[in-house]
Amino acid sequence: MGTLCPNKVRDELTADGAMLWRAPAKINIALHILGLREDGYHELDSVVAKVTLYDELLFRPRQDGEIRLTCSGYDCGGVEDNLVLRAAKLLLENRLGVDIELIKRIPAGAGLGGGSSDAATTLMALNRLWELNLTDEHLTDLAASLGSDVPLFLSAPAVRMTGRGEIIEPTKVHPFGAILYLPDLYCPTAKVYAAYQKIRNPQSTIRNPQLDEIPSRWQDKVFNDLESAAMKVCPTLADISSNLADETHLPVHITGSGSAMFIICDDANEAESAIANLSGKMKNHCRVVSLNSW
Repeated sequence: MGTLCPNKVRDELTADGAMLWRAPAKINIALHILGLREDGYHELDSVVAKVTLYDELLFRPRQDGEIRLTCSGYDCGGVEDNLVLRAAKLLLENRLGVDIELIKRIPAGAGLGGGSSDAATTLMALNRLWELNLTDEHLTDLAASLGSDVPLFLSAPAVRMTGRGEIIEPTKVHPFGAILYLPDLYCPTAKVYAAYQKIRNPQSTIRNPQLDEIPSRWQDKVFNDLESAAMKVCPTLADISSNLADETHLPVHITGSGSAMFIICDDANEAESAIANLSGKMKNHCRVVSLNSW
C-alpha cells in the first residue's frame, strides 16, 4: 500500500529545544501557459494546492553568526546552491547564526516545489527565531527574489498564481485526497519549457478557478499545458501515466514540469482504494496525500 501522509502542524519545538518546521509539497491542479514574457519568463495562470507531503527543517541558533546547513533524505544538490541557505543569508545581517538540518522527503525535479517550499519555510522560521518582525509583504518580496514559486508557500492552502508566478491570490479548493506517484526520474524544468516552446499546444484555459465542488465533479478543470512537453523530455512518463490510468481507472496528471504525477480523488479513502489495484512495484512509488490545511 502507498504511504499515507497525514496533515501535520506547521511548526513545533522538539524535545531538545530545536524549532521543527514542515515545508509542504504542491501540485498544480491547473496550469495554463499564456506565452513568453519579454523578461524571458513564461506568463502563467495556475491553480496550486499544497499537499501533505513534507520536507522537515530543524533550526538551532548559533552564537557566532555562521549559517550551517546539513541535508539528508533525497539529494539536496550542492549546499551553497541550496535555496534554504540563500534564504537564510537574505536575513543574516547583524543576527546570530543558525544550524539548519534539512530532511528531504520531496524529490527534486518532480514539479512538487520542494526547494521553493523549503526556502519560504526558512524565511518564516528565521523571522521568528531571530525576532526580525518582518511583515508578510516584506517576506513575500524576499521570497519572490529567490524564485517564482517561493511566494505561494507563504500564502493560503490553495492559490491562483499568475504573472511569472509571483502574483498570488488565495482561492477556494474543496478538500481532496490524491495519489502522488514519485518516479525515479529527474525532469529538468528548462528542457520542458524549451520543448513546450516547440509544441505550444495549450489544452485549456482557467475559466473558473473556484474548485469548491467535490473533486469528482471537476472534470476538465484539471489540466497541465506542460504535460506533452514533459513526456517528450522524459518519454518514460508516458508509459507510467498510461499504466497508472489503466490500473486505477482514473485520470492521471503531471504537476508542474514533472516528473511527479497525481490522481485526484474525493478523499484519502478513495485514494487508498485506488492504490489497492496497483502492482506492488508501482505502489512503492505512491503516497496518499490530502489538501494541506495551512
